[in-house]
Amino acid sequence: MTYSYLSSDAATAVIESKYPKAQRLAALSDMLDAELLWDHDARTFVYAVDCWIEGTGYGTRLHTCAVWNVTADKDLAFGFSRAAKTADAELVSAAANEILDMVAAGVAAADDAAASVAITAVLHSGLAESPSRKPMFAALRAQQAARSSAV
Repeated sequence: MTYSYLSSDAATAVIESKYPKAQRLAALSDMLDAELLWDHDARTFVYAVDCWIEGTGYGTRLHTCAVWNVTADKDLAFGFSRAAKTADAELVSAAANEILDMVAAGVAAADDAAASVAITAVLHSGLAESPSRKPMFAALRAQQAARSSAV
């Protein structure tokens, strides 16, 4: 994960130049009140949030993460878990689906069955039991179970 503190214009320029194919993750962005993007080709998750930068004023905290490591992103986990307490259940489910799509894209597997096993292992890792991350992982496991039963 990399972090940068930039002016809003500079952050926009970085995103447009480094991640030109990044797509907005609508549910996550709405739920966390930030711009969350996913560049599928670059296999990168981009989190941009407005913040106060000492000595500069308002700007953007921009951080990126490889999609295979997205469940370890503490800002995402804490933000999701905090927002899930008050967000609409449909929004939480949609946001969990967006994260699962990134997790699935980051899993290299021989076939769908192997990928499902790998994703399930990620969703039951030690991070899943951290109290501050538990709401996010509970939502992810519920959505993974719904996806598995739909197949």
